[in-house]
Amino acid sequence: MNEGRANALNHAHPRDDTSAQLRVLATTDVHMQMLGHAYVSDRPMAHSGLASIATLVEDARREASAQGRATLLLDNGDLVQGTALGSWLSGRAVTAAHPVATALNLMRYDAVGLGNHDLDYGLFYLNQLARHLRMPVISSNLHQTGPFPLHPFALIDCPLPGSRGEVLRVGVLSVLPEQTAVWNRHVLQGSASVSPALGCVQAAVPVLRAQGADLIVLLAHMGIEEPVTGRSTRDSALPLAKVPGIDAIITGHTHRRFPGSDHPAGADIDTEGGTLAQCPASMPGYAASDLAILDLTLNRVEGGRWQVIGHISRLVRNGADTPACPAVHAACAPAHEATRAHLATPVATTAARLQNYFSLATPTATAALVARAKARVIRDALSGRPEADLPLLATASAHTAGGREGADHYLNIPQGPVLRRHVAGLDPYLNEVWAQRVTGSDLRRLLEHTSRIYAPLQPGAQAQRLVDARIPSFDFDTVYGLDYTVDPTRRVGQRVTRLYYDGQRVEDDQPFILATNQFRIAGGGGYSPACADQIMRCTPVSLTEALVDALNHPEDLAWPQPTPWRLACTGSTTAVLTTSPDATPFLHDLADFAPKPLGIDDAGFLEVQITL
Repeated sequence: MNEGRANALNHAHPRDDTSAQLRVLATTDVHMQMLGHAYVSDRPMAHSGLASIATLVEDARREASAQGRATLLLDNGDLVQGTALGSWLSGRAVTAAHPVATALNLMRYDAVGLGNHDLDYGLFYLNQLARHLRMPVISSNLHQTGPFPLHPFALIDCPLPGSRGEVLRVGVLSVLPEQTAVWNRHVLQGSASVSPALGCVQAAVPVLRAQGADLIVLLAHMGIEEPVTGRSTRDSALPLAKVPGIDAIITGHTHRRFPGSDHPAGADIDTEGGTLAQCPASMPGYAASDLAILDLTLNRVEGGRWQVIGHISRLVRNGADTPACPAVHAACAPAHEATRAHLATPVATTAARLQNYFSLATPTATAALVARAKARVIRDALSGRPEADLPLLATASAHTAGGREGADHYLNIPQGPVLRRHVAGLDPYLNEVWAQRVTGSDLRRLLEHTSRIYAPLQPGAQAQRLVDARIPSFDFDTVYGLDYTVDPTRRVGQRVTRLYYDGQRVEDDQPFILATNQFRIAGGGGYSPACADQIMRCTPVSLTEALVDALNHPEDLAWPQPTPWRLACTGSTTAVLTTSPDATPFLHDLADFAPKPLGIDDAGFLEVQITL
């Protein structure tokens, strides 16, 4: 499916010395979906991952050639991490046969930018991988201190079809979020630093122009956020699109699509034409869901320079009917099968089924396990310190809970052996367990922020969606150790109607220790970042390690309040919750909401009416 429209200047121009056409093809946030496989459930996805994106790329190149367009293929980061395949590969030597190296070389990418998750396995791993790529790996605001194969920018010559050897010289910049310095400081400390993106882009543009760049494309591994009072936009692509000299921008990081309905329109955001501050832009989804196509029309202006005078921005869906490129599929298959075999290994047992089909309506056993695993690590880390006497709380995010990832994206661990693939579903991003000091007022702000997941419900209204589809499920946190109530009929800021700890109302200045991870402490998901003096403990323990240990010690540190939160409102209000059709046998978990199955929607989700 294509999204976008052409403006009045988008008509094809005949090839002459004063006009040119460039097609920019782009991917972002592939997150190691090389073959389109859901490793947690061990099921094929609805597409064949980057292997079928390769087919779309070749189709787009052939079409561009027939239309007299030059082409450029770019990736906007978060490629090497995100599935169990990436984790399995990270523990092995990097060779030229690495699936990422082979696939990118086969697909003839022109340049690759970095995202924050590309650093998760360390700089040595990233640099070794970069040495096997036949295209530059760019990061304009990540600065390493030693020898490295990363580039601050690249100049790429794109031959113009039908010309006598003429090329467009395209400058490419790439920036990742400034908060990467906090999220990944355990791998960057002493080896690299991250500078503010805006200043780096502003400084690089004249350098690229002086070196002969005819136009400049910016890879911004950032979302599209308009300024909001009290919130920084330092990691938003929007200010970067306003930098003079940027001719086109590829965005990412937030796993959304642009142009289209995933973003609200704004003064500087044209969701139909695909522009940010009048700059041609695109965001091609996540997990190889889409290929971005930006067609730029250029005219030569006085002095011989090229100027973008029109564009078409559209996304091409990677669907089940898109065949995989045989060469890319063959290159990835051995590691893919080895990963599946590794994930089939048992690591623990569970006495009860663990599933998260209803994690956005009620606390689940999977969330309780994640929170308990974090709390055990922090309890042991603080042993003997004064902070050990403070109340200990822990968060659990709603990972693997449907949403944009589809109706198969849920976790269901049967009673009995727990496999490595199950643990991977509980910890898809390999976070470290950290802790911060918080107060009662901090907790209330956190819970109000997490309550954004709920759409504003109207009392008495029918067929209203419980969840705001614009908010990804992994932005929703449960805090274990508390007892609180959320009312979705109230506005955000007033939704937490009761907040208790150990049977007593939580006071604004009451101190707690919160076990969480480095991503949340840095403000990931739009949460308030922790100040330096709030960070109590940065452990090197991964959540994966903590989960396996907690599963093998099931009686240690059980929560006194097994149901930390509930949805409730004044009067009777109905809403529609979407979940997997596989959840049907477990509707009794929603008994307090009088669940009523409504059928399967167009996206394959089971719709369940609940009464609050």
